[in-house]
This record gives sequence, C-alpha cells and structure tokens, in this order.
Amino acid sequence: MQVPDILAKHSRHFPDKVGLVDLHTGRRLTYAQLNERASRFAEYMRDRWQIKPGDRVAVLAHSSTDYVEMLYGCGKLGAVMICLNWRLSVDEHKGVLADASPAALVWGEEFDAAGSALADAFALKNRMVTGVPRAGVAGYEAALAEMSGATVEMPWRGDDDVWYLLYTAGSTGKPKGVPQTWGMAVANALNNTIHAGLRHEDVMLSVLPYFHTGGLNLYMNPLLMLGATTLIMRQFDVDKTMELLEKEATVMFGVPAIYLFLSQHPRFASADFSRVRSWAAGGAPVPKVLLEAYLAKGVTICFGFGMTETGPTVFLTDEATARKKVGTVGKPVMFVEVRVVDTQTRKPLGPNQRGEMLLRGPGITPGYWNNPEATAKSYEDGWLCTGDIVYYDDDGDFYVVDRSKDMYISGGENVYPAEVENVIFQIDGVAEAAVIGVHDAKWGEVGKAIVAVKPGAQLTAEQVVAYCKEKLASFKAPKHVQFVPALPRNAAGKVDKPRLRAELGDKA
Repeated sequence: MQVPDILAKHSRHFPDKVGLVDLHTGRRLTYAQLNERASRFAEYMRDRWQIKPGDRVAVLAHSSTDYVEMLYGCGKLGAVMICLNWRLSVDEHKGVLADASPAALVWGEEFDAAGSALADAFALKNRMVTGVPRAGVAGYEAALAEMSGATVEMPWRGDDDVWYLLYTAGSTGKPKGVPQTWGMAVANALNNTIHAGLRHEDVMLSVLPYFHTGGLNLYMNPLLMLGATTLIMRQFDVDKTMELLEKEATVMFGVPAIYLFLSQHPRFASADFSRVRSWAAGGAPVPKVLLEAYLAKGVTICFGFGMTETGPTVFLTDEATARKKVGTVGKPVMFVEVRVVDTQTRKPLGPNQRGEMLLRGPGITPGYWNNPEATAKSYEDGWLCTGDIVYYDDDGDFYVVDRSKDMYISGGENVYPAEVENVIFQIDGVAEAAVIGVHDAKWGEVGKAIVAVKPGAQLTAEQVVAYCKEKLASFKAPKHVQFVPALPRNAAGKVDKPRLRAELGDKA
C-alpha cells in the first residue's frame, strides 16, 4: 500500500474546510492553510537546515496547530519527527536524544531553558523556538514567513516508511523508541473510522498531549485523514472541556483520569452532553463505578485498548456491548489479530482462560528504534508480546485483567491489582486508588492500597480493607492502606505504578 500527501489532497478537495482550531491561541486553519504552513516548514528544513529524508527532527512543545504543521512538514520531507515528552527532565531527554541522534531541535518558548540546554549538549546548529528568534535560534513564524509558500508535496510513502518516533514512558526501564510508520497511521485511521464511526463532519475535542500516541491518533490524525475538524487543547482544562462538550464537540476521547475529573465537576450532573455522539476511553482500566456514573447521564463510554507499539487501537467496544458488559474492551478491531497464550508454555488458550495477549497486523510497529535486542525480546514468531494478561468470554469479548508486571503473588495465588482497584473505586468518598504488591514475611507479597479521597470525605483504612474482604476473596483484599492527596501519573495519564512501588512499596 502507498500513502499520499494527505494535506495536499485535502487542500485541493476542500481548501476552505477548517481542519484545526488552536484553543490556546485562537488560530483556525483551513486545510489549504495547514498544507501551506506544513510546506513552508518542510521547505525551511530542506533549504536552510539541509535536512534529508531519514534525518530526525526533535520537537519539545505543547499540543498546538504548530505541532501538527511540524509533524506533517516532516512527513512531506521524509524527515522523522521525534515527539519529546515535555514532562521529562533535561537528563531524561538527553537519554532519548542520544538514542535518536537528531539533526535539529525545535522547542516551544515555554521550554526555552530545556531546549537551549539540549541543543547545546548535542551541539545542534539547527535550532528553532516557537517564540521570538534570537542569536543562533530561528523563530518558527519568522522562518515560515521567509519561505515561498509553494506546496511541498510528499511522494507516496510505503507501509514501513517511518513518519515519527515516540518513546515509551519507561515503566519497564529505559525508554524505547517506537517507530510510527505510514502503514500504521492508515491502519489506525481505518480501525477507528470503522469502529468509532468517525465522519468528515465531526468536531473532535483533542485533550491528550501530542507526544503520546493517544494524543496524535485518538483521533487527531484519523480525523485529518477524513477531512474533519479537531479542537486542540494545549493542556487539559476541566472547565473548558465541559463547555466544549456542551457546545461544539461531537467526538470525545479521554483517559480515565479525565473522565474522573469531569465527573467531579460541580456542573456534571446538570451538563447537557447530547451533541457528543461518540465517547471513548483507553490508556488504563476504567473503574466500573465511573462508567456507571456516565451511563446514568445517558452517556455510553466505549472503552478501548491500545499501545504505542500498536498505533494504537486494538480494541474498541460498540455502544451496545459497552452498556451490556461494563468493563469489556470488546472484540479486536478490523485490522488486528489477537492470540491469548499461556505465560509459561506459550500454548494458545480458549475462552475464559487468562493468559498473555499477542498481537499482529498492519498497525503494529516493525520493532524498536536502534534496539534489536528489545525487538527480539518483544516479538515471537511475528507476534508482538504485549505483557498484558487478558481473557475472552464465550462471545469473544475481551477483558484486560492487568499488566503481567503489575501482578503479584500472595500465598501462591496470582493477584491482579486492577480487579482490586475496581472494588475500591466503589467505596463512597474514593477519588483515586491504586494497588501494588509489597513484601510480606508470611505470604511473600500482599496488597497495599494507595487511596486519595474526595474533598470533605472521611475514610479509614479499616473501612477499605473490610469492603474489599466483603467483595473479594480474602487473599485479594489489601493488607495495608495508605492515604495520599493524589496519585502520581505518567505522561500517558496512567497511574505511575513504578513510582508508587519505589516510593511507597517498602512502607507498610
């Protein structure tokens, strides 16, 4: 399969259709304008920086229309954009850039200190800031203004041609670069168009950061392929999100934390979300009690599952299944194949048997950047080994039990924290909860619940343990409970389990 220049095509078919709206700056870009600005960036990289196909261009910036222009500008030129996580420290970024070896660095003016330090550390002459230019640093707007404005049209790309590079959150160790190919982009767009019912007329509220596959691909990139409109939120703002869901958006995708914050908004009970016709979530298990709170408002959140390595969508429920089977991720989407195997023998398992999920299909990354060892460890006879423990029921609907690395063994029994967390979320007054395994002299490991309560709520450790024992087998109930103001989260919006284990795991 070959992939054309999407922006150039759209600029000819519907040049005046608004493709992007930057909620921070107020900028509105038609497809003709977006194509021109992406072309200007490509022209600048080619003519002033001498960037060639395959060269890497790192970008450290918040989500914006500028960011999308850079992404598609790199695509036009054949450069590989490195989407840097602005939540990382300078030292962490140095590890990423040492691995990716960029030829240029662009940063948002709000990251001037970090951007300058990184450009100096790698002796990068090609450097740019989105604000005012200064000595030795080009300004983004000034650079675009210098160019001709003639369309730089991307040659048709092959399935395995790399478009951009994302780095994993590092929950299993050193972050790994995950190439995102044009074939992955098309497969993901098809999967989400089919299963989320995306349309040319849609208006998407984009609230996830663009250094993450969820921000770029759920559903900004698919909607650009459809010629729809995306409202870009620089950083999640609960008040603004409530307003836009009531007045403009027709499509919403968020991680559980976002849906949790919205549900705790003072206007949630009275809010009218009737114009939004497609709701979806992913990134981490959604507590049953939270899904039910939205169902009570007539909102069905279709829960899905994906990974950076899968472009990302693997599962996405339809509304009927989401209402009937709260907690399922549904059946595999069109362009992916799923297998469940025993974690030890690797033999395929049948319905209602828990095992590791393996994946293959055109939406799967071909491997890790500059890391053949990690690639070899993660692929098994052409299947991506996810490390996720799942099972499917007699109807073929899947349930993600937990990450295999999050599982702990208590008295010889496997305990999956997500199952316990779902129960804790049902307790009145609980705002957030996470469970980790901690050492125990008698049982080897036992559960420790880290809980954040809602403002004004009163809750004791004894109440949490007693409720869990009432709802779960005794070995699954946490033995220890610690209350915290809020749970730490990583760049993907997921609870940062490695940090919890490091900071609280040795403290009963």
